[in-house]
Amino acid sequence: MNTDLELYRVFCEVVKYKNISRTAEKLYVSQSAITQSIQKLETLLGGKVFYRNKSGVELTEEGKNLYEYIKDSIETMNNAENIFSKYINLETGNIRIGGSNSLILSLIFNPLVTFIKKYPKINIAINNGKTDVSMKKLSNGELDIVILYLPYTNKKYSNIEFIPLKKATYCFFASKEYLEKNPVKNLKDLENHTLILPKSSTAKKEILNNFAIKENLSLTPSYEITSSTITKQLVLNNIGIGFVDVNTLNEIKNEIEIIQEIEFDELKEGIATLKKNMLNKATLELIKEIKQYYAQ
Repeated sequence: MNTDLELYRVFCEVVKYKNISRTAEKLYVSQSAITQSIQKLETLLGGKVFYRNKSGVELTEEGKNLYEYIKDSIETMNNAENIFSKYINLETGNIRIGGSNSLILSLIFNPLVTFIKKYPKINIAINNGKTDVSMKKLSNGELDIVILYLPYTNKKYSNIEFIPLKKATYCFFASKEYLEKNPVKNLKDLENHTLILPKSSTAKKEILNNFAIKENLSLTPSYEITSSTITKQLVLNNIGIGFVDVNTLNEIKNEIEIIQEIEFDELKEGIATLKKNMLNKATLELIKEIKQYYAQ
């Protein structure tokens, strides 16, 4: 901290309390420390800023003029330091998260809820969008975290780090009622069913396409849906067979059956962030919470 600035702060505190001993009590320092600060300021300025009276001190004429010029600046500095302290102590702050709603829900929802309960005054903004768009926003500083599938190879960003969290596991699933009427005996049978599949140009679609090529399947969707929530609702209404992240099915597991799980060793679900030295305190703490969740 600038020494001269601290002298001005002490000066303003003495003006506030009009008493050396009371100022010392409020600042938790000795009276001699306050006296020395005022004397040093007067030496630097070349004149007296206070004169003593029976109850304490009063401003000299020069001291009054000095105070009028600096009081607003000192108050602004104090307010700025208080706000900075709140950000550092997680009493306030902002985290902007990007990615698909389904992946955010399945991958970081639980640690995010834990974080929110610990730090309820941190503002969380979730932006649903395509991975490439979210990654560009992250690199530009418009987002703090992006939830995505790894490895991400579409474009290289020198200021971004990737943190894999777990293997990506997907599945074909249907309602029990649908399968009673329309049994699936093997994967080839899928070609003859009503399929509710991811929309083109999504990561899930690419995963599905790779699986279909591997298994020599020709899968034609009757419905192309981006949202896992809508896909699940269509399946629960016995419309057809859906394709989603296994982790999104927990709340309806008693109503559906998983036909086939799909897992690729090289495919992970994870997060992308700016490099550590570029992150705010709240984002660093959320990342820590997410890592701890997956380390259990």
